Amino acid sequence: MANDTQQEEQTERLSLPWDLSEWVDKGILTQWIVDEIQTLDWANPELVEYLAAHPNYQPRMMLSIVTYAYATGVFESDEIVRACYGDPVFRSICTEAVPTAKTIGRFRRDNRGLFKWSLSQVFKRVLKAKFSLGEVMLPVGLRRYLVDAAIARIDLARHMDRSAEGA
Repeated sequence: MANDTQQEEQTERLSLPWDLSEWVDKGILTQWIVDEIQTLDWANPELVEYLAAHPNYQPRMMLSIVTYAYATGVFESDEIVRACYGDPVFRSICTEAVPTAKTIGRFRRDNRGLFKWSLSQVFKRVLKAKFSLGEVMLPVGLRRYLVDAAIARIDLARHMDRSAEGA
């Protein structure tokens, strides 16, 4: 019981930086995002059929760009678009035409669960690297914290876009 209390106290003190590149090199962070997204079932027949019918739809790229943006403290759709033009890391991820802010917003709304998953996975990798944890299984409370941190970023991005639309 005392060990659970210690873990909870440590989890409460943990705070991820808004820009994870403060803890991990941007190139490594980008590679981890690509690696995590690659683990999804891209060979699913329904997805393959959909992508064949919609060749301009680039879900891997969109998921990678937005996950990277949220992992580095870039939240507004317009800000992500600007970064795709001006930031070398964003440009390297954006292999196809730069998406519009409207496309990013729609993709984000349609794929909230994927963003929650991808950010949580990246948070786990960053945390393990930062604290040299290796392949240790993270405690449930810490995993929950990372999911909540991912949700907070997704919600923040949505609210920032809404505020920008109202301005």
